[in-house]
Amino acid sequence: MTNIIKFPGKAEAPAEVAPEPAAQEKPAPPAPRRGLFAPAVKAVWVVVVLVWPLLKWIVSIDVFFQLIRMIYHWNTPGVFAGWTFLAHFAVLVALTYFVAIYKPKGI
Repeated sequence: MTNIIKFPGKAEAPAEVAPEPAAQEKPAPPAPRRGLFAPAVKAVWVVVVLVWPLLKWIVSIDVFFQLIRMIYHWNTPGVFAGWTFLAHFAVLVALTYFVAIYKPKGI
């Protein structure tokens, strides 16, 4: 398409290559360590994925029950139904993430 013309420039003298210093042995990098809990997390992931269709329904019904309980005890001091609902909802969200997005290495 276009012609690129390189304009003459100042000629550079080739750099002198210095002799390499005596070859020094570099220590080998440490072997990558596998996590202590990696096999356990993988086993739990497989079990949760296998029972997820049923577990999703059970946990969702529990979260709905906690929502109704929270609404019922809204102005009752000392019940902490809101925090209980929040904890159950957080477990549902964490399990959903664990099954849907997280995938252990080697599977």
